[in-house]
Amino acid sequence: MKQIKCSDFEKEVIENEKKVIVLFSNEWSGSAIIVEGALDELQKKWNNKFKFIKLSKDECQKVGEEYKIRFTPTILIFKNGSVIEEITGVKSRITIENVLENLDSMS
Repeated sequence: MKQIKCSDFEKEVIENEKKVIVLFSNEWSGSAIIVEGALDELQKKWNNKFKFIKLSKDECQKVGEEYKIRFTPTILIFKNGSVIEEITGVKSRITIENVLENLDSMS
């Protein structure tokens, strides 16, 4: 999963033609580490359909405020610059994959 800088958010997420999965996390959050592990596994299967990005909520507070990120981990899925799905809290890999399958079938 690619960690990006706040300044790269526009280019890497908003302007991207792929659907982009953004994990808002904190380095100190055990819950975020669990979700990141699930996303790392899913990236192996879904890398051709989705781009996987990690963003530090602490370092990128303006981005977090813009998208009303209150808790970590939070996953936002973007398509054409707009949020199409939000997943908050610790979810299983299977739950996240079900969301990806539904979004993929909608394209």
